[in-house]
Amino acid sequence: MAREIDWALLEKAVDITASAVRGSLGGENSQPPKFAADVFREVWAALKEASADLPERGKPGF
Repeated sequence: MAREIDWALLEKAVDITASAVRGSLGGENSQPPKFAADVFREVWAALKEASADLPERGKPGF
């Protein structure tokens, strides 16, 4: 179960990072590539922290 949650968090972190850095890389006077990595690390840490507050999912079945 933890693996699925981590995968979902990773996908969400990638989506948020892509939205956050869109337009800020690759142009003249743009941010260095390290900027995207820094944004990803911050987003990932925030999502992991927020996921700790989520309630445990119940096990399916009887």
